[in-house]
Amino acid sequence: MVNQSQPSKSTSSSLVNGLVEQLMTVMPFSEMDKESVEIFIKNCDEQYYEPDEIIIAPNTGVPHCLYLIRQGSVSGKRDQKQGESIYFELDAGEMFSIGSVLTNRPVSTVYRSLGDTFCLQFPVKKLTDFGIQSPRFIDYLKGSFQTILHKSQEDLRQHFAAKAAETQLHQNTLESLVTREPVSVLPQTTLREALIIMDEMRIGSILVIDESKRFQGILTRHDLLKRVVLAEKDLSVAISEVMTSDIKTLEASDTVEMAGHLMMQASIRHLPIVKNAQVIGLISERDLFSFQRFSVSNISAAIHGAKNIQALVRAAEHIRQYSKNLLSQGVTGNRLTSLVSYLNDLLTSRLITITAAEFNIEADQFCWLALGSEGREEQTIATDQDNALILADGVSDAAMQQYLRFARQVNEGLDQCGFPLCKGNVMASNPKYCRRQSDWIKRCAGWIEAGSPQDLLDASIFFDFRALSGNASLAQGVSNYVSMAAAATPRFVALLATNAMNWKVPLTMFGGLDTATVDGKEVLDFKLNGTALVVDFARIYALANNITVRNTRERLEAISRLPRFGQTKVEDWVSTFEFLQTMRLKAQIDSEGQNINPNALDTAKLSSVDKVILKAAFNISKTMQQRLKLDYVR
Repeated sequence: MVNQSQPSKSTSSSLVNGLVEQLMTVMPFSEMDKESVEIFIKNCDEQYYEPDEIIIAPNTGVPHCLYLIRQGSVSGKRDQKQGESIYFELDAGEMFSIGSVLTNRPVSTVYRSLGDTFCLQFPVKKLTDFGIQSPRFIDYLKGSFQTILHKSQEDLRQHFAAKAAETQLHQNTLESLVTREPVSVLPQTTLREALIIMDEMRIGSILVIDESKRFQGILTRHDLLKRVVLAEKDLSVAISEVMTSDIKTLEASDTVEMAGHLMMQASIRHLPIVKNAQVIGLISERDLFSFQRFSVSNISAAIHGAKNIQALVRAAEHIRQYSKNLLSQGVTGNRLTSLVSYLNDLLTSRLITITAAEFNIEADQFCWLALGSEGREEQTIATDQDNALILADGVSDAAMQQYLRFARQVNEGLDQCGFPLCKGNVMASNPKYCRRQSDWIKRCAGWIEAGSPQDLLDASIFFDFRALSGNASLAQGVSNYVSMAAAATPRFVALLATNAMNWKVPLTMFGGLDTATVDGKEVLDFKLNGTALVVDFARIYALANNITVRNTRERLEAISRLPRFGQTKVEDWVSTFEFLQTMRLKAQIDSEGQNINPNALDTAKLSSVDKVILKAAFNISKTMQQRLKLDYVR
């Protein structure tokens, strides 16, 4: 029996006092003043629902109240036009019947209590007056998904800020600040020779080390004034006579925080950095200040100026630190992954250029491809490498072996930079992923025409490819073929869509979060059970409709312009994808330094706001999966 017409009791004054603090911890009440929350509660009636009782349904007419769950939980079941149903679960603090109240129509969902449940019921007839008292409440009702999403993003920004500060001060070692060999001289070097070097190198200090590279002292501009100019020292004396020899040093493994603390306590501006008893560099106050101010421009400049793999390894560490700094500033989703991918592209291109010179390889004879998340410009903090190589058709078999050796060195260099070798060996050093252009076209044709499970997997990885370095026209020829052939082969698109049905949207039968138990924790994998389905959705529609962009957001926006879709849908799609990407980043930062799945997050760490938006996002993912099935699965 439906309870909409049953009598309920007014909320008691004691209950009002207890509920104010409880409600002010959840949206939208957390954004409202206490007086408005009290007015809301006083205008509510309270209703009890026994387990499995229907609260409101499509056949009960236009709802006369908004429902807010005070205690217990409620399941929702909404039937789709294609004969399937969507299930979701609402917990204490969540509201329902919002859309129907605002549009004055019956609900499209059957709401049922999952256990002993108490709901506060706010009368629709009082909504207008309350909206005048609290515009924030009405704004929330009109855009609840986006409102909760923005609140979640702010909470995550604060989480990332704390993590970034901790990492920057406590985890980064001084070795990461050493960007070049220290300028140094031997103790017997004359003062004149040392000053000439300082002038030519345009530096304000010079280290003094012995033949074993052990630190002996330092000469700075401050020393020159006091010990040379004012002391009228002869420039032919050895530098050891005027250098400062009792200066502090730190180990390469010491932290940035330790360096800042020592400089402040000892009132010094320079610190020699020692590793295995040998001086490896000199850092200054300016270095510490610059470390706090990573930017695209200075990281890019460091990459462009890199002469060897060691310099690129340092640049890669700076990219990771920069991405964490961006997270702490509230930069998430597509903006963040695009910036990270841009810098990683620069680094990879520079490594390829350095390595190609070593192997005497001409850039017009090859094109290095970025695959997977790098191809889509969606790299996160924890990512391995997926890449391939297209060679000109005139490359000989003997030269092919040289290209494989070249690719292997690039792959190993990327591994040193923090991009692990692909466990599936999807790398340019694998002969399967190093082919002439005509061979690549034949391989793509085989994937499209055969459509075996392995073909579908290989195609899903490769078809997000993007030219990164070398002769881009080689990649364009392959791209043109793939776009034309995939759109002209409905069977291939149907097989990809059928394969996408295997992704499990992590919702229970009643719409709760369906977690996995790992080491006693309830976790969600935000790649396998989150972003992967949205990425597949975008790729399949792009291939079916000859959409050539690779980035998932750009694909979704292009798909929304197809006659069958609309702008409203794309906003939900993009918000869902970016929220799931942001949750992946949260998982990766929380798991850094631990030998665990970097994409898995303990749901106990999720706030109530996160859980609300997460269930909404997974429901949108489910509708995307169902739309794929409706359009392409036969």
